[in-house]
Amino acid sequence: MNTSYVYSATRLNTLGTELLSQTAIDRLLTAAPGAELSEALKETYLAPYVLQVQNEDVAEAIEATLVEAKKLIHRIAPVGDVFRVLWVQYDIHNLRVFAKATKATKSFDEVSAYTSNRGIYTAEYLFSHVEAGTLNRLQIDWQVAYDAALRHVEAGELDRVDGVFDELLFVTIKRTAQKHGDKFIAKYVSAVIDTYNVKAALRRLRLGSSAMQPEFVTGGTFAASELANADSVAAALENIFPSFFTSALESYSETGNTSELDAQIDDYLVSMTRSAATDMFTSASLVLYYLRARQAATNIRTIVVGRNSGMTTESIRANLRTAYVNS
Repeated sequence: MNTSYVYSATRLNTLGTELLSQTAIDRLLTAAPGAELSEALKETYLAPYVLQVQNEDVAEAIEATLVEAKKLIHRIAPVGDVFRVLWVQYDIHNLRVFAKATKATKSFDEVSAYTSNRGIYTAEYLFSHVEAGTLNRLQIDWQVAYDAALRHVEAGELDRVDGVFDELLFVTIKRTAQKHGDKFIAKYVSAVIDTYNVKAALRRLRLGSSAMQPEFVTGGTFAASELANADSVAAALENIFPSFFTSALESYSETGNTSELDAQIDDYLVSMTRSAATDMFTSASLVLYYLRARQAATNIRTIVVGRNSGMTTESIRANLRTAYVNS
């Protein structure tokens, strides 16, 4: 029996109980915009971060909580690099920002507000390798992909830029999962690929063959033939989580908007990880802690934006992610 995760799982399970609770959500939803809402935020787990950032900026405080969660997981995990599959999406996001900014010849300071430090590498460090043309020193295929993205930027083909980086993301997380051989991480990566393929299939069926690139990513549990039409997509989702995606699929069919589907995908990943985390001898509890921290951050962001923009409590509540909220 592998006991290497017992300490880290126990510690993070305890810390997870200190994240956003249902009581805190209700308090934030009833707080008036402005000073009262700011004070309510200081009664949540976000309090020390709000007080540390300039002008008590909520967005910066949220980012700080997630960067800290990343660092903590890396520090206490038996093998921290196993969890790079969670962080690399932010590196890819940063590369996307840098590539699209090159045409306007913007400096790092000018684009830093659009970047994240939740990646494997800090945004500034990654940018230094972009400028030097040495991304291959970080990951073997990143420089080639970045150069391809730059050619699309110069040609004004911004949709193809996204395709290059989306493909790079999946290549990187699959390679990372394979390198470390962690069973749960492999399962998690497979689930991420499945949900991407479902979204790509739905967009292709609605908008045409070039709606989303890459059109299909290998490494998931679905074959491309299982996502050939709307009925087969619904059947595939029903197979992995019965009845869970029904409302989101209906919403997408009616509106073409993926917001509800995106929320359901996030909740599905949390629920799947939560189920696996009952086994404290695996990496699942560590993944779950980050997903819970990210969900809490998303909920706070949704509430703050909603309250400050005059949305009704009912409308805000409908947009919250509730797959794992502390009682």
